[in-house]
Amino acid sequence: MALLADLNRYAPPLPAIVFTEQKQLIDRVKITSLGRHRVLQQPVSPAQALETVSQVLQNSRTTEARVMVVDDDPQVLMALHTLLDPWGIKVFTLDNPLRFLEVLSIAAPNLLVLDVELPHIRGIELCHLVRNDPRWSGLPVLFLTAHADAETMHRVFAAGADDYVSKPIVGPELVTRILNRLERSRLLKNLTDIDALTGVANYRNSSQELNRRLQWSDRHHQPFCLAILDLDQLKAINRQHGHAAGDQVLFRLGELLRQTFQSEDVVGRWGGTEFVIGMAGMTKRDGAQRLAKVLLNLRQIEFMAMNGVSFQITGSVGIVQAPQDGTDLPTLYQAAEVLLSHVQASGAIASCCKSSANKC
Repeated sequence: MALLADLNRYAPPLPAIVFTEQKQLIDRVKITSLGRHRVLQQPVSPAQALETVSQVLQNSRTTEARVMVVDDDPQVLMALHTLLDPWGIKVFTLDNPLRFLEVLSIAAPNLLVLDVELPHIRGIELCHLVRNDPRWSGLPVLFLTAHADAETMHRVFAAGADDYVSKPIVGPELVTRILNRLERSRLLKNLTDIDALTGVANYRNSSQELNRRLQWSDRHHQPFCLAILDLDQLKAINRQHGHAAGDQVLFRLGELLRQTFQSEDVVGRWGGTEFVIGMAGMTKRDGAQRLAKVLLNLRQIEFMAMNGVSFQITGSVGIVQAPQDGTDLPTLYQAAEVLLSHVQASGAIASCCKSSANKC
C-alpha cells in the first residue's frame, strides 16, 4: 500500500496493475483510493493481463493533452499555466474572445475552459457557438465563474457545459476537475478510435486519417507511401498454442509499430492480422526500409506460450506509392494487397524490400 501511495505522488501519478487474491470489496477500494491503479482478481488469464497492460499503456502514451483557456484576467491565465504545465498539458490562453475561432482552430484543444464574464462576447455565447459547430460539438467545456447562483448555473449547463469551477480558483480542485474531464474524454476517444489489443488506430479512425494525409500529399505534391503488413501463420499459432499466444504477438507488434512510426504517420489495424501504414512525404524505398526494420525486430522476438513452448513469427508486407500506384485510398490498398499476395506466395520474409525494389 505504501508503494502505491508513493506512485500517486508523482506528477503525473504513475499507474500500477495490482494482482490480488483478496475478494473483499473494501480491499479493492483501499487500492483504488491510492491512485488510478488497475486491480485484477487472481487467477488472471494471459489474455486478460495483456488487455489490461495494453489499456494502461494506451492511457499513458497518449499525445500531449491541449487545453484552451479564455479569460480576460491575465492572473487567471498565468495561474492555469502554473497549475497545468507540471502535468505535461499544453495550455493555450486567450484574453480577447474576438479571436476565439482563430485560436480554437490553431490549438485544436482536448478541453475548453471559458470564463462566464468576458468582454465583447460572453462565455455562454462562445459555448453555444462550439456546441453548434460540427467540428467542435463534442469538445468538453469547463466554465470558470464568480457567480454560483442557481440562475447562472442553469444558463451555463443549458449552453452545453460539462462542468464548472467557482472563482476564486482553488488550484487542486481545478486541476482535478480538468484531469478527470480529460481522462473521460480520452477514454471515450480510445473506445471509438483505438484498437484495444494493439494500441494502434482502428479501421474507422485510420481510414479517415489516411485519406486526410493522402489529400495533404496531393495538395503539396509530396509522395505518399501505403503499406499492408500481415502476420504469417498466426492462425496456426493460435491452433497450436492458444489464442493467448496470438494476442501476445499482436500486442508486441503493436508496440513495434508505435515505436517505429511517428505521430505524422498513420498505423491502423484493419483485420485480425492485417495492419495498414500510411507515410506522407515518404517514398516507397524509404518506407520499405522502415518496415524491414519492423519485420526484422519481430522475427527476433522469442515468444513463450502458456505450455512453455517458445515460438517465433514472421510478417509480410506489400507497399505502394502515390501517385504512381494510385491516387485514392481504395486503389492504393488494392495495389498493395496484390503485392502482398505475391510476396506471401513466394515465401519471402523481408517482403517490403523485395516487393518494391524494382519500383522505388
